[in-house]
Amino acid sequence: MHMIREGVKVDCGIKPSDNATGIAGEYFRMDTFAKAKFHGVVRGQLTGATSTLTVYEATDATGSDAAALGAALTFTQGSKVNMAQIACAGTTSVADTLILTPYYFNGEGTMTAGTALTFTAAAAENLSEREWDQSGNATAEGASIAACINSTAYGVPGLLATADTGTVTITCTEPGGGDRQVLCADNGTGAFDITESAVAKLVVTDLIQMADFEVYVQDLDRDDGFTHVGAAFTDLETTTWSCCILERAMAGYGPVGQAVSVTDTSA
Repeated sequence: MHMIREGVKVDCGIKPSDNATGIAGEYFRMDTFAKAKFHGVVRGQLTGATSTLTVYEATDATGSDAAALGAALTFTQGSKVNMAQIACAGTTSVADTLILTPYYFNGEGTMTAGTALTFTAAAAENLSEREWDQSGNATAEGASIAACINSTAYGVPGLLATADTGTVTITCTEPGGGDRQVLCADNGTGAFDITESAVAKLVVTDLIQMADFEVYVQDLDRDDGFTHVGAAFTDLETTTWSCCILERAMAGYGPVGQAVSVTDTSA
């Protein structure tokens, strides 16, 4: 049986960090691999926040002569997130809104936006009108918002909301999307957009947002001795957590060695 760990080298491209406005990772050699993928993850971005992940090539492991590869990846709060949190203050006004747009996988494995659904604060809950009850305290309001999102007929297909003392956590019913590459609600979403009109009353925080950047060894400036790749986060808020995983695949020389402290299989 061929194991993933035998063909894909996994390393921490950028160490997990918080309370920083920017952080750079180490540089990893590519001269014995055909492809690499940097997978960035951020948590904690608040409304209006953005941050960036840039991938670089360099001539050695110390990052000499570093030069950017391609364009920087931008993490925009509330855009194609995989998990988010709403902290209810219990003070929303009638007509305040919450908009959720699910994304589904199409037949080519890419995400396509579904229908944007608008939920509105009202004096009483009405699931068929996508109205939540704003008349109670934070706990009651959170429970009503979750009920609207989870409504079988009028909620958001592919999303699941759970409420706990005024905090609503929104996830995908099938984390990462379903197992069929089909554009349909029962396949589960891959991500969703979330926008709130009353940012001080419904405090939305991204819990998981991801982006990836793939590198092909033939695209490095090998004529000038560029053999290593690395990445860096910039424009982070100090309240944002970030990390980046690097995968390198199709090794020219095997076997691949994994720098891990413990390993096992399900066999």
